[in-house]
Amino acid sequence: MRSALCQVKHRIDFFEKFAPYYDIFFDLLTIKRYAGFQKKAVKILTPEKGEKLLDLCSGTGRVASWMAQAVGSDGEVVGMDISKNMVEWSRKRYGGINKGEFLFQDVTKPWGYQDYFDGIFTSFAIHELPEKKRLAVFEHSYLALKEKGRMVIADFNPKVSGNSNTISLVFFKLFERENLNFFSFDQNEVLKKVGFKRIKAFPVLGGIFQITLAHRSAD
Repeated sequence: MRSALCQVKHRIDFFEKFAPYYDIFFDLLTIKRYAGFQKKAVKILTPEKGEKLLDLCSGTGRVASWMAQAVGSDGEVVGMDISKNMVEWSRKRYGGINKGEFLFQDVTKPWGYQDYFDGIFTSFAIHELPEKKRLAVFEHSYLALKEKGRMVIADFNPKVSGNSNTISLVFFKLFERENLNFFSFDQNEVLKKVGFKRIKAFPVLGGIFQITLAHRSAD
C-alpha cells in the first residue's frame, strides 16, 4: 500500500514511478476509504498546536500536510521516505508548510533524532519493511520521541482472524506476496520489547486494518 522501504527493489521502483498518482489511485480504488482510514488514524494521534510530529514513510506528503494544519505555525512536521520521487513530489506539493521538511531517508538506519518528536505517525509502511528491520524502525521511533511522546501505526492487522484473515491473505498473495511474513509478526510484543507502553489497538473494517497507539511512558 503506502510508500516505504521494501525487501525487493521492484517495490521501491513502483513507488518511484507511481508517486504523482498514488493518492488519487487508492482513493478511487477504495471509494475514499483509504483517506478516511488515514484521517481516523491522525485523529487518534491527536496532534496539538505547537507540537513536533514525524510522518514516517510519508509517501506523497498528504498526511504530513494534514498534521501541519493541526500543529499550526508554532509546530513542526517532518516527513521521511526512501523513495526519492515521493520526497520530491511531497516537496513540490507541500514544501511550503510551516516549519516542515521532507527528507530522503532509509528509515531502517539511524535518523539522527533523539527526544525530539511529540508524536510519530506511519501508515501502510510497517508491513512493507524487511522482516528483520522492523525492530530497528521501532527502536529508532522510541529514541526519537520525547518522554511523553506517542506513536500511531495504521496498517493491515497482523493478527487478523476469521473471514477477514481469508480476505487479507488473498490480497497479499495477489499484490504483497513478498510480505506474507507480516502475518507472523507480533507487533505488540516488538513494541513492548523496544520499551513502548500503554499499547492499544483499534480494529477497522472487520479487523482487516488496525490502528495502534503506543506511548513511550507509562503515565
